[in-house]
Amino acid sequence: MTDARKPVLWLHSHFMLPLGGTKFIYEVTRRLAERRPVEVMVEGASPLWRERYAEAGIPLREIGGATSQSMAYWAAFPAYLARDRRAVTAAAADASAIVSSFFPMPDVATHAAKTHGLRHVSLCFEPFPFFHDAEVIGMYPRPKQALLAFLRTAYGRVDTRGIQDADALLTLNEATAKQLELTYGRTDAECTYAGVDTGFFRPYADDEVADLRQRLGDGPRVVHSTDFSPIKRTDLAIDAFAVAVRSVPDARLALTTTREDPPELERMMARAKSLGVADKIDYLGFLPFVDLPRMYSIADVLLQTGTSAVSGATTMSLPVKEALACGTPVVRSGVTGEDVEDGVSGYLVDPTDSETTGARLATILGDRAQAHAMGEAGRKRITSTYTWDRVVDVVEQSLEPR
Repeated sequence: MTDARKPVLWLHSHFMLPLGGTKFIYEVTRRLAERRPVEVMVEGASPLWRERYAEAGIPLREIGGATSQSMAYWAAFPAYLARDRRAVTAAAADASAIVSSFFPMPDVATHAAKTHGLRHVSLCFEPFPFFHDAEVIGMYPRPKQALLAFLRTAYGRVDTRGIQDADALLTLNEATAKQLELTYGRTDAECTYAGVDTGFFRPYADDEVADLRQRLGDGPRVVHSTDFSPIKRTDLAIDAFAVAVRSVPDARLALTTTREDPPELERMMARAKSLGVADKIDYLGFLPFVDLPRMYSIADVLLQTGTSAVSGATTMSLPVKEALACGTPVVRSGVTGEDVEDGVSGYLVDPTDSETTGARLATILGDRAQAHAMGEAGRKRITSTYTWDRVVDVVEQSLEPR
């Protein structure tokens, strides 16, 4: 039995961006901390996450120095891996167990766990995409593809070793479990699924979103959330929207982002201009967390166009579940059916087929009564299935040897 009086040490690469995995860890650790002590350790964190963890009363330790966002980090990776191992091994001396998530922390956790005789649980959202997701890698320019191929050859063993040596393995869903089996040979991954705070993510009343409607208008609206990475396939979202506009000329697309990427935004807007829809797109940038459910509530449909079956960001997709919880139907990739029920709470599509995807968008945009009914069905499924407490139950149970 682990000593529940000592903290669980949760390791992640960095908290520099408000990405889905980062949000997932925050929601789980703050609820796990209500049951037993938790400390979180990362290479670096943004002021946003420092503030949120401070508000939650969870110690957030930063190792300091470069993170994987920096080329310097990859140029001197062995040195930074040694840095992480030293810092984590020292911090783990007073821990009851270690949880790791995202490269290179599973390897770092394995080293620290063996040093102190602790249990190591790895929550693997997906095989490390920059080493293993050929579809995503293939979307980068050739020089970056060559760099990623070199990094995989040089450090792929670090990734594999960390996952294979973990005492217990958790993942998001059946789709990611299958990918872990194919990549790492482990067949024992247990699914956590995801959770949604359905008190916060809910349909907002008209008076609660009046300012947004006044600013953005009350016409048919699509919302698409992106970080401009190849995983999100924002290019396909713009293509599908352009098709939908043929049938619903007054439709608008709200583009929200979790990170700024001016060159990629410029490329997307050039694509929109070439398709004749640049003047129908509202670029909203990064929305504060409190505004997300309000944005979903004024939208007629969320469009998710990621195509990678390897990616947890595609198969799990917190924005999809959060939008459904707000009563907003979703058009999304059919690589999974775990949240959207095709024809009931939205549509499952092949996003590379822009004509069909756009037609599905137009169907929802052109019939708000149908959109409302789909949204209600989506919220009902989310509230009955996806709770953070259920996720925390799975994580907590994994901390005990079986």
